[in-house]
Amino acid sequence: MKHAFVFLALGALALASCSKASPPAPQNVLLIVVDTLRADHTGLGSYERETTPNLDALAKQPGAVNFTNARAASPWTKPSVASILTGLAPEDHGVTAHPEKLHADFTTLAEAFRAAGYSTGGVQSNMLISSVFGYDQGFDVWNEDHLATHDTSTGKGINAAALDFLQNGRDKDKPFFLYVHHYEPHFSYLRSGEAWYPDYPGPLTGAESMDALIGATSQLRDEEARFLAARYDAEILYQDQLLAELLAELEKLDQADDTLVVITADHGEEFLEHGQLSHQFTLYEELVHVPLLIVDPRGAEAPLLGTSAGQVSLLDLGHTLLDLTGHEAAAFPGEMLGDEMANVASTRVLGTMPPFALRDMLTIDRWKLIRTQPAEKLAVFELYDLIADPEEQQNLAVEKARLVGDLTKRLDTELLRLHAKSPAGARTAESIELSDEQVQKMKDLGYF
Repeated sequence: MKHAFVFLALGALALASCSKASPPAPQNVLLIVVDTLRADHTGLGSYERETTPNLDALAKQPGAVNFTNARAASPWTKPSVASILTGLAPEDHGVTAHPEKLHADFTTLAEAFRAAGYSTGGVQSNMLISSVFGYDQGFDVWNEDHLATHDTSTGKGINAAALDFLQNGRDKDKPFFLYVHHYEPHFSYLRSGEAWYPDYPGPLTGAESMDALIGATSQLRDEEARFLAARYDAEILYQDQLLAELLAELEKLDQADDTLVVITADHGEEFLEHGQLSHQFTLYEELVHVPLLIVDPRGAEAPLLGTSAGQVSLLDLGHTLLDLTGHEAAAFPGEMLGDEMANVASTRVLGTMPPFALRDMLTIDRWKLIRTQPAEKLAVFELYDLIADPEEQQNLAVEKARLVGDLTKRLDTELLRLHAKSPAGARTAESIELSDEQVQKMKDLGYF
């Protein structure tokens, strides 16, 4: 598919000077989180379909680094975004259920940049991270005028609101930190994937609710999974165009050569790979393996370059952004992406209500360990070789019991290390009572 517009010009992200002196760190930060974008359905993740031609071109720019083994802290939006904004693991920030609110005592990435003299803005589309849940903490401007519903597309409005912040909503005497949360790949899939699956025989039409689909999961065939995945891919292609348009506007404003651009996702989506649809409850790669692309305007002299295949976690993203923009990052949780300590990713899913099990995940080298701890029952372990078995179909936990024991110790060590980054003293998320309207909106989006 060809596009009529031209993506970022090479010169916009090239070196500003041929001087031998190291170029200064970029002042501005544009952090884009795309809801529900799994890595292996993008060109960044070597997908066979051309779903992200613009992101693929961006990854080839000077100063770009594509982290091909990045993982989210959780398989659903609320805890995952809280981890991006705080650098804390889900069990440490505590925002792990629908009614919970981020504790005001935690320092967010927006607060860290504001303390460094930035004008901070947030433009977002997901009601789970709305101001009622405390996600506006540290933002001078927080725009949630374009919250998605099950039958609307918010992408154009999100771009317009982001552009409005850049043009009118910020203090132009200060650098900016702008968080943009796009929603297009999230269910419902409003665009047809017929170009990629023209011969689907039915019975699905694309108008079904997620509740209806999940209720019929046992009757769905491979054909239905392919049909839904094709529509999902069509949403990703549309999202890719929206991102290109937003970055083109950044260039028109003459901000591209001084802005660190980051594109990632909060989690992925599942299409019966392990017998389920949607997201939220499992820790398989289709849900936690996300794209992570950082483009530094310093070009070939940027500290991070190329493609990085090491295991990294989005828990370390905030720390890295502060470091790359020349600010003191030691006080913010996390490590520099690419450092040895960051090559272990872990997450915990606490569920939305009892009796959902606790789940932890550790990936290191080729191995992935998932520990499921049902209430008052012994833990159940899964072990996968991600090189030999990237689709996680062969559980090796029994035959490699000693390795499971070693990795479990490492997992617990990592969780303790992450916990040590949490502020001293008890911090618990505040639970709020949701209105009937809020609950219904969540049901419409497949959250309950």
